Amino acid sequence: MVDRNRRDFLKIAVAGIAGIVAGSIGGFFFGSSAAQRRILELEREIEKLGKEVQVKLEKDLRVWNWSYYINEALLDIFSEQTGIPRERIVYDEFDDPNYVLTRLEAGRSGYDVVILPGYCVEIAIRKNLLAEMDRRMVPNAKFLDEKFLNTPYDPEGKHSIVYMWGSTGFAWRREVEEGVTTLRQIFDPDYGFLQKYRKKITMLEEALEVVCSAKAYLGRDIDDWSDSTLEEVKEVLLKQKPYLAGYAGTEKYYPGLKTGAIYVAQAYNGDIARLLEEFEGVSYGVPEEGGTIWTDNFCIPKDAPHKNAAHAFINFLLDPAVSAVNSKYIKYANPVRASWQFIEELLEDPIVYPPEDVLERMWFEPSISEEVREKISKLMLEVKAG
Repeated sequence: MVDRNRRDFLKIAVAGIAGIVAGSIGGFFFGSSAAQRRILELEREIEKLGKEVQVKLEKDLRVWNWSYYINEALLDIFSEQTGIPRERIVYDEFDDPNYVLTRLEAGRSGYDVVILPGYCVEIAIRKNLLAEMDRRMVPNAKFLDEKFLNTPYDPEGKHSIVYMWGSTGFAWRREVEEGVTTLRQIFDPDYGFLQKYRKKITMLEEALEVVCSAKAYLGRDIDDWSDSTLEEVKEVLLKQKPYLAGYAGTEKYYPGLKTGAIYVAQAYNGDIARLLEEFEGVSYGVPEEGGTIWTDNFCIPKDAPHKNAAHAFINFLLDPAVSAVNSKYIKYANPVRASWQFIEELLEDPIVYPPEDVLERMWFEPSISEEVREKISKLMLEVKAG
C-alpha cells in the first residue's frame, strides 16, 4: 500500500494536470491551436457521452497486470473517484502472459481486466476468451493517438485498447564495460562473453521474446516458424543455458541488476528507465541485430464478473492526466497523445522512445497461431529440462 503522503501528492499531481487538460492551458501538441480545438471538441464529446451512459458500478474489481507496471497510488485515487472500496480492488501481477491465457481458457479466472501483449490478444480473440468492449463506457479512448486505433491483432478495436508500448533489449551493469552490442555475445559461447559473465545473465521468462532474439542471432526471419528453424533455435538455447542464471521477469532482473546478482539481462526498456532513477550503474541498448517493438493492451475476459467496473478502470487509466502520471512513474510510453505534453522528458529519453536509427532495425511483435504458440511452449519446456 502506498503511504498517505505519497498518495496525497499524486492526487494533487493528477488534479493539477487534469486542470490543465480541462482548460487546454498551454496548448496540446506544443501550442497547436488546431490541436487545442480538437481536444476541446473531444472533451465536449466525452462530457456528452458521460451524461448519456449512466451505469451502476459493481463494488469489486480484479486486475491482472505485468509486474512493476502501474503506479499503485492510482488505485487509491480510482477508489476515491468511483466509490469502489480500496480493499475490494484486487491487483495481481504476472510475468508470463501465456499463463494468463491458460487461466482464461480454463474459465472463471475471476479477473475483470487483464493486460495482454498483442500476440496474446490475437489468440484470445480467436479462442473467444474476451468480451467486446463497450466504447461508450470508455470515452477517454478518444484521446488515443491514431496509430494505436487499428492494431494488426485487433483491427476494429473491439476487444482491446493499447495500455503502453515499448522495446525489448538488454540491460547491463557498469562492470560489463563492453556493453551488449551484438547477439553473438548472448548466444555464441565461443565469443567469450557468456563464459566471462557465467551465471550472471538472464533471459526473459516470456518465451516469444527469447525465441525471436535467437532467430535474429541466426539470421532467420522473425516470422519463420518452420520446424527446421525452431530446431536451430532450440540448439542455440541449449548451448546458452549452462551460462544463464535463469529465465527471469521484472521481479527478478530489476533487483538483481541493482544488487549485482545479475550483470546482464534481457529486459523491457521501461524497467531500466525506472531503475536508473534508483541506480545509475546500469545501461540499456538494442543489439545491432534488433529487438522487439511491442504493445500491451487492456482486455476484459468474456466471463469477467464486474464488467462495468472494468470499463471504468480502463477509462480512468486513459485519462490524459492519469496516463501522464502513470508513464512518468513506470517509464513506459503511453498511447494517449493528449498526455504527451506532460511527459516531454520521456519523449526525449532514447530508452523510452528509441531514436529512428534504432527503430529501423527492430521488428514488431509477431502474430502467431495457436499451433506456433504450442510449438514455442514445447520448445522452451525441452530447453529448460535439457
